[in-house]
Amino acid sequence: MNQAEATQVDEQSPWLTVEEAAQRARCGVKTIYREARAGRLRAARVGGRRELRLLSAWVDEWLVRCTTLHPA
Repeated sequence: MNQAEATQVDEQSPWLTVEEAAQRARCGVKTIYREARAGRLRAARVGGRRELRLLSAWVDEWLVRCTTLHPA
């Protein structure tokens, strides 16, 4: 698979890397790992110990669950 094919596959994949999930949630990578380890953020483990993949819907659901209302 050449670079152009790999890029096309990446763009079509619904799976996010930890870095992409952190960007989506606008938080740090460590937060994503911590929340996944605690079971508060759903994640799929692939390969090695720290290799996770997340769906954007899972990240969005986690953010909504963690939302607290602050009085204006």
